[in-house]
Amino acid sequence: MDEEKRHEGGGSGPDRESVAPTSSPSDSPARPEPAPAGPPSVPSEPEDVMVARVLRDILRRIGFHARVDIEKREDGYHANIRSRQATGILIGHRGATLRALQYLVRAIVRRAYPDVPMLTVDVGGYRVRRENFLRKKATAVARIVLETRREMALDLLTEKEMELVREALKAEPGVRVYALGVGTRRNVIVAPTQE
Repeated sequence: MDEEKRHEGGGSGPDRESVAPTSSPSDSPARPEPAPAGPPSVPSEPEDVMVARVLRDILRRIGFHARVDIEKREDGYHANIRSRQATGILIGHRGATLRALQYLVRAIVRRAYPDVPMLTVDVGGYRVRRENFLRKKATAVARIVLETRREMALDLLTEKEMELVREALKAEPGVRVYALGVGTRRNVIVAPTQE
């Protein structure tokens, strides 16, 4: 706009500047109208397809090229990540990163499917190996406890891992399992039963 036109009074007084808009409303891009309130829309893809897509998208965004296999089981969906890259990064310390990834995928999928069944995310069979390791370790610790009649502590375990240890030691007579601490800082103790 020219300087002359800007300073023309046009009834705005001698000390005021009149500034005309630089573009007309038709030149500006149209703003999307807000969605009408009401029931959520029906997702266009099945649950398992969405789980795989969301998981692949997250992996791609953090720099992982991986294959995601989804399997429907009795207890829900099982997603297995297969990658040639270092999967230890995806697993994290004692599975912490893997649990966080599982939580994130489930939270995103639940926005479209509020009643989605349990979702388990695994990396190259890590969870199965971890469960087998915990069973074997709990059984070995129980044998030592029975021989020495002294308590022994296992590593810090999650609630689910503690339940796994309890199940593994149900068949072992003479030992009991309890925990000290709360939340993720639970120390699991295997002790002899008091006779």
